Amino acid sequence: MSIKNILSLQYKLVTILLLASLGSNSVLAQSVLKRAEVYKLRNQVDLSRQNRPVWNRAKLGDNLAPQDALRTGANSRAELLFNEGTLVRTGAGTIFRFAPGKRSFELDSGSALIIIRPGQGESSIITPEAKVVSQGTALFIQHDPQRNSSLIGVLTSSTVGPVRVSSANGEVTIELSAGEFVAIINGVIGLVEHFILPMFYENIELAAGLGAGQENLIAKESAEVQKTLNLVRLEALEPLKNQSAWLKGFCRFNINPEQLSPLLQWLGLGVPGEQILLKLPETDLFVTPMRSLTGLAWLGSYCQVQPPSE
Repeated sequence: MSIKNILSLQYKLVTILLLASLGSNSVLAQSVLKRAEVYKLRNQVDLSRQNRPVWNRAKLGDNLAPQDALRTGANSRAELLFNEGTLVRTGAGTIFRFAPGKRSFELDSGSALIIIRPGQGESSIITPEAKVVSQGTALFIQHDPQRNSSLIGVLTSSTVGPVRVSSANGEVTIELSAGEFVAIINGVIGLVEHFILPMFYENIELAAGLGAGQENLIAKESAEVQKTLNLVRLEALEPLKNQSAWLKGFCRFNINPEQLSPLLQWLGLGVPGEQILLKLPETDLFVTPMRSLTGLAWLGSYCQVQPPSE
C-alpha cells in the first residue's frame, strides 16, 4: 500500500471517529426529561395532572409526565427519579414540575435538591424570582412565596463550568461554584456567599449520599440511584475536601470566633449572620454563611475537635 493510500485511510478513520464523537455529544446534548417516577415519599405527597387544579394522593412508582405537578405537605418529602437518571429530592411545602421538550425544572414554592449526572446537557431551574442554568451538577434551590425570595446554592465543581443564576427579568446574571450560594429577594440578587460544606452535609438529610463517609447510604439505594449518586459524588467530594483543608488550616490562627466577627465587619464583610439567616427560613434546606456568627461558632467548635494540620 502506498503512502498516499495510507494517509487517505488514516484521514477517513479520523473523520469517522470525529463524527462518532460529535454524534455522541449530540445525543448527550439532546437528553430530555420525558418522565419521572415517584422513587420515595414521606407523609402527604400529592400529584396534579397537566396543570389541573385537582390533587390526588401520590403512591410509590407513580409516573409524572411533563407539566404534572408534585406537591408535598407539612413534614413531608418526596424523591423523583427521571428517565435519564436525574434525582430530585423535595422538602416540605414544595410544588415542583418539569417542562416538556427540554431540560427545565420549575419550583413554585418550597425546596429541592437536584442531582444531575454529568454529560446530560444544559438544564434550567426556574422559580418566580430566578432562572438557574447548569451543565450537570448537584445544587439546591428554595423559594419562599411570602418573602418573594429564592435561594440557590451549589455543591459540586463541574468540569463544564459554574452554575449561572439570573434574576427573573434576566437583567443580572452571576456565577456560582461549589460551596457558594446567593439569595434573590424581590428581584434583587444579593451577595455571593460561601457556606460551610461539612456543616451542610451533617445537617441536610436531602443531601444524603453525597458527603464523605456516606457509602453505606448509597448502598441502600436502587442501582440507578446509586449510579447517579456515585457519578455526581465524584464532583462533590473534591470541593468538600478542599474546603475542609482550608478550614483546618484556618484553625492554626487560633482566633476566637467572637474576636473574628468585629474584624470581618471592619473589613466590610460583616453583615451580621442573623440578618442573613432571617431571610433564609430554616426548613429542609438551609445554609450557614461562613461569615455569620453561627458559622463562626461552628468553626470554633470544629477547631476544638480538629487539630490544625502541620
